Amino acid sequence: MRKYFLLSLFLFSTTLISAQQTGSVSGIAFDTISQQPIAGVTVSVLSQKDSSLISFSMTDKDGKFSITHIPNGQYRVLMTHVQYHNSNVYFAITDEQKNIHLSKIIMNDKTKVLDEVVVASEAPPVTLVGDTIQYNAGSFKTKPNANVENLLKKLPGVKVEKDGTVKAQGEKVTKVLVDGKSFFGNDPTIATKNLPADAVDKVQVFDKKSEMADMTGFDDGNTEKTINLKLKKSKKKGQFGKITVGAGNHKRFEGKFNINSFKGARQLSAIGMCNNTNAQGFSFFDILNFTGELARMQRGMNGGDININISLDDATASAMNLGGGRGGITKAWGGGINYNNIIGNKLDWQSNYFYNRLNPQKNSRILRQYILPDSTYFYNENAYTNTINNNHRINLNTLYQIDSLNSIRIIPSFSYQKTNGFSQKDYQTLTADQQRRNEGFSNAQSANEGYHFSNEILWQKKFRKPARTFSLQWQTSMNHSNGNGSLSSINKFYNPDGTIARIDSLNQINNQAGDLKSYNLRSVYTEP
Repeated sequence: MRKYFLLSLFLFSTTLISAQQTGSVSGIAFDTISQQPIAGVTVSVLSQKDSSLISFSMTDKDGKFSITHIPNGQYRVLMTHVQYHNSNVYFAITDEQKNIHLSKIIMNDKTKVLDEVVVASEAPPVTLVGDTIQYNAGSFKTKPNANVENLLKKLPGVKVEKDGTVKAQGEKVTKVLVDGKSFFGNDPTIATKNLPADAVDKVQVFDKKSEMADMTGFDDGNTEKTINLKLKKSKKKGQFGKITVGAGNHKRFEGKFNINSFKGARQLSAIGMCNNTNAQGFSFFDILNFTGELARMQRGMNGGDININISLDDATASAMNLGGGRGGITKAWGGGINYNNIIGNKLDWQSNYFYNRLNPQKNSRILRQYILPDSTYFYNENAYTNTINNNHRINLNTLYQIDSLNSIRIIPSFSYQKTNGFSQKDYQTLTADQQRRNEGFSNAQSANEGYHFSNEILWQKKFRKPARTFSLQWQTSMNHSNGNGSLSSINKFYNPDGTIARIDSLNQINNQAGDLKSYNLRSVYTEP
């Protein structure tokens, strides 16, 4: 009971001390002329030492704000609004003064300042524009040669998981755009892992509405958490990139490059990689909707069997189960090209192509000794597994503006996969005096291939009357897969005198094929 009481007291004291080490700041933003409160002011708490962002908020309809959980230290409040000049107020959180109330913070209306007066304003680290949170990349320091992923880790409200998954405000980010354009398909990690942080001017986080909702103006509830990377003007006119190569013992190698050429609306990027260090590179399986399969391939090579299924019902997908162990060496090659441009004044073109080849291999040997109350025996096993997986994918997204009221969007996508697998294993069980009890051999082979094609055609028409629209959508999807495999094994059992008691054998051959086609026609008319 005494230990429980002391533990409870310690936990309570720790919580109390932690709470006492943080404070809060509050205040009200007022117009210098009208003396009326200002709503929608972005409030940033910055460190006086290096101007790093501690926290941020926005004033409510009454011009009030309150920011809590501020550690002890010296800070300044930066108040920013598109119609007002910036205001700074300095304060400190100490043990003696935890809760700071700044009362009225006066802001000067830009329209009331004489034209001859030029005021240089500090760019706020964070601004809230409608439903969009915009981060000023220059306010968050990163190391030289850092990529966008390193920048995102610095942003409050944004979290990057170990596998590269990005979350913003607790939601998974499913799309990363570059100046509003798709970058190598729908895998966010392609942009975050390959674009340099110093090329980014602004990071915008918002909930992207569906094409239909954008066109009609009516929210259909289909949104996805999106990050848009606005590049610096200097990066939109020129070339930049990065090349890294490395080599080590045991014939290990690794290489990676990204080259970008931007000019106005034209975006041309190429990326590539090769390694035999089990690095996943550019998360190719995410691009091909094979999420997580590489990891399963790498940890699933125990040499016992191969079971490869191809299912192409939705988008090209692969399910690979090579057993339950870990280890092995995966050789990976891959690369792709991304091209976006506005051609003429009417055609918006977005396209990308990707290829990757994965070759996981594993040699393993198992030596086990089993000690029982009345006997001892040994189990020996040698296994080898080799799989080769080739993938191609091409995406196109075009928008043609027929006139001011009519547009047509065409979105075709094609992917192809071919997989060959081989596995063999030999094993035996011996007694303590090295007498055979059983031995066997197994061999498994498989070959699978498949493709997925989808296309969407969306015609949209707006009328003179605001919010009156009509759209016609045609969707097509075709999937095909075929494969074959074989499994053979021989297992011999021995009598105590060394003679063969029995022989079990297995020979299996399987063939599979599948086709799936779907069509969908949808029309929508909206009337305000």
